[in-house]
Amino acid sequence: MSTLIAPPPNIPAILTQTLDEFVAQQVAEQELADETAYFEKLAETERQRKIWDYYEQEVLRGLNSGPSIPLTPDFWDDIQAEVQQRLRTQQAEKTA
Repeated sequence: MSTLIAPPPNIPAILTQTLDEFVAQQVAEQELADETAYFEKLAETERQRKIWDYYEQEVLRGLNSGPSIPLTPDFWDDIQAEVQQRLRTQQAEKTA
């Protein structure tokens, strides 16, 4: 079942003349359709930046989490065995 999400309401923006001129210049330079396209591009850029920041923090957290371990074939075999065991446990709990 899908959930319908209403589009967000239009967000009016009142800009100073200087900012209005700047936005108009950016629209022209970037060959965008209109000011809305410019603000959509800004919002998407910010969203992507936040995603990048999140992943960067996660990588740093991993790097600082302790000493490294060698990723040998045995390591991957152990990981695979652990995942398979967890799946068997989950399946058993569902059928019980």
